[in-house]
Amino acid sequence: RAGRAAGPQVAGMLKALARDRIAEAAARHAGRVGRTPGRLSLRDTRSRWGSCSSHGDLMLSWRLIMAPAPVLDYVVAHEVAHLVRMDHSPAFWAVVARLCPDWRVHRGWLRQHGAALHAWRFEAPDRPGGGARG
Repeated sequence: RAGRAAGPQVAGMLKALARDRIAEAAARHAGRVGRTPGRLSLRDTRSRWGSCSSHGDLMLSWRLIMAPAPVLDYVVAHEVAHLVRMDHSPAFWAVVARLCPDWRVHRGWLRQHGAALHAWRFEAPDRPGGGARG
């Protein structure tokens, strides 16, 4: 839109795309394990890429949309697996492996490149830390 900084507009488009892709992946994976996820929320967290509450609500970082699609899919599969097992036991990882057989590759990518996803800044230039890339 005219008169509006590009950064916030780009962030808005990325968040909308993230919501669509994450919702699709969550529905697909949940269907495969016979569960129904609760509410889906997107956040911009620094400490984790996703979480699943004891009520089955899923929270994921919208910045996953900037990762390769299989990485986003792995994180969603990981959180959906918590609908079956609310722990990180071998049984939990077996569910993850069923949903995403090459999960280790994608987890490795996120560990190696995840910080770069957080480096992107979308604030308006007049705000501290603003600009396209910080």
